Amino acid sequence: EPHIFGMFCPFCRDSLAQGLLGRFDYAEGVTLTQSCIQYRQAYSSWRQNVPTVQWDYYVAMPNDVQSPHSRKAHYAEIQQFRVFLQTLTGKTLTDDMLRDALAVMDENRRLLRELFDYRKADEPKVTGVEALYASITAQFIDKREHNEMLKKVLAALPARKVTRPTGARFMTIGSENDDVSFMAMVESVGATIVIDDQCSGTRYFWNASKNDDDVIKAIAERYCDRPACPTKDYPAHTRFDHVLNLAKE
Repeated sequence: EPHIFGMFCPFCRDSLAQGLLGRFDYAEGVTLTQSCIQYRQAYSSWRQNVPTVQWDYYVAMPNDVQSPHSRKAHYAEIQQFRVFLQTLTGKTLTDDMLRDALAVMDENRRLLRELFDYRKADEPKVTGVEALYASITAQFIDKREHNEMLKKVLAALPARKVTRPTGARFMTIGSENDDVSFMAMVESVGATIVIDDQCSGTRYFWNASKNDDDVIKAIAERYCDRPACPTKDYPAHTRFDHVLNLAKE
């Protein structure tokens, strides 16, 4: 309670708690990209109160991503972060290194899209809980390892026998909802969560980067093009059409 408001969501509070309890004492630094005010407090409290943190970095992102200036602004932020990391590590982050890393990220996004497509069937071969595990683990497992596991899962799915009734088909809409127990409860009473629009799900991986000779531009614009978070979806509300299209699919 001295470090973060009690009214803030369990995700923010637990992220800070992990640091305060010493469970990330192997981490020398902490970064945050533009997020909700609640998570920004978790970040600020972490860097102030977790003794093992030696450095921190905040990557700002324009809230008004529809502005003609947003892409240039975010490009500058990503480039500045690259310079910071080079100074911190004493190593040059070449364009080729970044292209290789971006290819791994885009492969992960493509594989997750393939996995989520199995939820469209009349009898989905992937439950909502399983899909949540897939998208959440993608955020903290080495991407190359995650890609290999996804390939194995995708190879086995066509032959998977569905033994549970689909029941009512649900969509979940929200932010960083990683509440596996809640999802499991919903699916235990005659329902299947077949799609989501959440930071912990499709918004994380939905779009890949576009080919560009400038790799920093490709990285920066991928985030500006992603399905909009409600806090960045203005003045035109593009998110409504996106959510409706997910439901129709």
